[in-house]
Amino acid sequence: MCWLLNTKHFSLRTLFKQYTNMNKITLLLIVFLASIKILSAQNFEGVIEMHQVTPNGLEYDLKWYIKGDKIAYELSTKSGNDAVQMRFVPLRSSNSMLMISGNTKTEIPTEKITAPVGFSMEGAKLVDKGNSSNSDFKSIKEWEITTTKMTAKVEVTTDIGINFAEYKQFFKSDYGLCALAESGKAGFPLNITIQDKNGNILTKTTLKRVTRMSVADSYFK
Repeated sequence: MCWLLNTKHFSLRTLFKQYTNMNKITLLLIVFLASIKILSAQNFEGVIEMHQVTPNGLEYDLKWYIKGDKIAYELSTKSGNDAVQMRFVPLRSSNSMLMISGNTKTEIPTEKITAPVGFSMEGAKLVDKGNSSNSDFKSIKEWEITTTKMTAKVEVTTDIGINFAEYKQFFKSDYGLCALAESGKAGFPLNITIQDKNGNILTKTTLKRVTRMSVADSYFK
C-alpha cells in the first residue's frame, strides 16, 4: 500500500514538473515571439533624402520622414528666385492627404487624388533581378516592373517594412510606389528609373542621403 501511495505521489510530482516545465517553455516561446514582433515593430526611424528629375525638366528634392508606421514627405524645388516647399502626410484615419505649405494646412480627400492622363499599371509584371546591399541597408532588392507603357527599374530595401498597399489611395501617380502597393510586399524604394517603351527616361529618382535619427511627431501632423 505504501508502495502504491509513493508511486502515486511520484506520478503526480512528475506530472506537476512536466506541466511546470511546459508552462515555462510556453512562456519562453510567448516571450520569444513577442520579442520578434517588438523587434519588427522597431522599424527604421529617420530621414531619407532623394532627388527627382521629371521629363519636363523639373527637378525636385524629396525628403521622407519615417517613424514606425508613420510616413511623410517633403517636396522642394527652386526656380529662379522662387523656392517652393511643401510637406505631405498621408492620414489613413481620415482617408485624406494633409498638405502643409508654410503655416497653411489643407486636407485633400483621397478621392480627389487622381493619376495623370496616360498613367496606367495595366499588365504590370514584377521581376526580381536579385539582391544587393550598401552601407545604409543590409537587404536590397533589385526589381524590374513592366507595364504596357513603361519599364521601371526599382531598388527597394526591405529593411524598411512599410506596406504601401495600405497607402495605395495616396500614391496614384508613382510607378515605383504603385508597383509596391500592387505587389503587397513591404519595403521602401531607394532608386527608381522609369522609361517608356522607346527607352526615353520619364522619371528618375536617386537616393542622396540616409540619416537615422529621432523624428519628431510634429512632422506627421
